[in-house]
Amino acid sequence: MSPDPIHPASAGIAERRPAVWPWLLLPLVALSLFFALSSMKQARQRPAAHPDAAASAASGEAAESR
Repeated sequence: MSPDPIHPASAGIAERRPAVWPWLLLPLVALSLFFALSSMKQARQRPAAHPDAAASAASGEAAESR
């Protein structure tokens, strides 16, 4: 009879190695998310190229809708 009644064939099997890919994938995902959110934040903080043109276009649209 084998020493382990639950896993009878486990005596001859080598230990299972943990997967390496999560340790490589997770930092890449975290860095890409960081740079994507950072660039979105910088884009929001930048003023418009022509703020007066954007304001006049918005007021012109408001006047046309009346």
